Amino acid sequence: MLSPEVFDVLNKLMKSDEENATGDIQLLCKLFSGERCSYHYSTEESRIIPANTPFSILGSTHPLNAAKLIVKMDHGHGLVDRMLFAIPLALRPTLTQMESATQQLSTEVLEDFNECFENITNTSLQLRFYFSEEAQAILRENTDQFVSDVNDAIREGKVPPKSKLPELLPRMATALHVFEHTMKQLLAGVPATSPPTQIEKATLERATDFVNHLESQKSILCYVSEKYIYRAILFDNVRARSFGIILE
Repeated sequence: MLSPEVFDVLNKLMKSDEENATGDIQLLCKLFSGERCSYHYSTEESRIIPANTPFSILGSTHPLNAAKLIVKMDHGHGLVDRMLFAIPLALRPTLTQMESATQQLSTEVLEDFNECFENITNTSLQLRFYFSEEAQAILRENTDQFVSDVNDAIREGKVPPKSKLPELLPRMATALHVFEHTMKQLLAGVPATSPPTQIEKATLERATDFVNHLESQKSILCYVSEKYIYRAILFDNVRARSFGIILE
């Protein structure tokens, strides 16, 4: 989905949940956790979503719209914790960079991604992935460090990290593992095969760096949103006091 579709959908969903307690936000949180869910509309029968159903939201929106969504998500129900936001720098390329990109696209990039997507979305392959011993050690270390950061924040009366890092890391590593294996074979002109079931240390390290980068961006956006809201409230209070009104 592209802007404004992704913004409109999530914005209406969260607004409806706040006003009518529809439970849509809780449904998204349960889907992220792989729980069995059910929902229904007044005009149709209930729909059942089985447990462990892969679920993701992929969209594109402007930073201002993204910030507005984050403000609405950051209300304690944990939805923003389950989100990853990528905000690339919108730098304009030079003419040399454009020519280089055109050359690469004409020689080193696939023209047809259908085989790649078919291999990734092949539901007939019920593969169970696992991490190598080195990768498991890193995953355990990252999880323990995250838990330590959360506990320290609670002890100090601070807001804990807005993240589900222990869940996000293995998911991102698995996605990179499958995509990298498929793309390497297709770029080499070889028909794509099933990826190996073992995820190596290097893949997990790349996934960790990527997730940490995205989490740092989310922290910046949340901080900006919080500061903006605080300043807006402070401004309203100052303006109200000039009229002899005290806002709680």
